[in-house]
Amino acid sequence: MKRTIIQSRAVRSIRNAAISMLVLLILVVGIGVGYTWYMGQTDIKNTPAAAAPAEYEPVKVVEPPKPAANAKISASVQALTSPVKPGDNTSLTVKSLPGSNCVISVVYDKTPSTDSGLKPQVADDFGIVTWAWTVEPNAPLGTWPIKVTCAYLEQSAVVQADLSVSNTVEQ
Repeated sequence: MKRTIIQSRAVRSIRNAAISMLVLLILVVGIGVGYTWYMGQTDIKNTPAAAAPAEYEPVKVVEPPKPAANAKISASVQALTSPVKPGDNTSLTVKSLPGSNCVISVVYDKTPSTDSGLKPQVADDFGIVTWAWTVEPNAPLGTWPIKVTCAYLEQSAVVQADLSVSNTVEQ
């Protein structure tokens, strides 16, 4: 007898919970349908935010000015990855006149580097030239000259930096 009373209470509790969940589900679906219907009734074309789009001027790309024919040329080292270990990559960035023709040479103990990254380059619109190359795996340890020559029209400028090749490079 006690068992059937407990069972009937449990069944009643489960039924009441199921009914409550069903009522909540119907309310949520009803509110969602009502909201969707209401939003469909609003005429977006007549709202101030959807008025004619503002007129915007197209973005103009500003070209840097070309150097004058009589501009004095210069060259300066902006960045150098040094010291490096033999076989590591390094890079050098130089600033000169835009459009300058620049050549680089790296000499390790009287032996010029032949790495493919050391080709002549033309300075970009901002006068920047960057070379990246691999130090020869058999490059001797020490400090070796890097020479960059930039030419523009009838003028030229030379800048030199020192590349340190070492077995103890801190990261």
